[in-house]
Amino acid sequence: MRTLLLGLSLLLCSTAVAADGARALPWQGTGANGESIRFDPDHLQRPAVLLFWATWCPYCKALMPHVQTVYDAAGKARLDVYAIDIKDDGDPVAELRERGQTFTLVRDGDAIADLYGIKGTPGLLLVDRSGAVVYRRVGGDAAEAVEAALRKQLGLPGR
Repeated sequence: MRTLLLGLSLLLCSTAVAADGARALPWQGTGANGESIRFDPDHLQRPAVLLFWATWCPYCKALMPHVQTVYDAAGKARLDVYAIDIKDDGDPVAELRERGQTFTLVRDGDAIADLYGIKGTPGLLLVDRSGAVVYRRVGGDAAEAVEAALRKQLGLPGR
């Protein structure tokens, strides 16, 4: 019985952080050029999208242009987008460059994905300035629906 309760507690703790309204967790990763990137939800200057992706993922390839459209509409002064590369052996720097996407790349983000309970790609969370997770892409959500939800949460006009 104890083992079952412990297992349920761990499961609830691992998924609670990614639920809407939950507090985002701090992390540190490596950027495109080997620089250190820190995410501290207690000191955000603007909302942030945490986009968990992989170069091989066709669903990521479909979603990312919609996230770029939102990023362009909001402007870099009003939104941060972290493209956190997970479960990948490809070249994420070349892939983002080839796609024309201007997100802040975080390499080797498997530990960050684990922290947030992200199991597959694409995973997407929107964290507001107070550090709360205010939107989470649910598996199977169409790219257009994700874009509309991000626009709504950020107060941006629809397309």
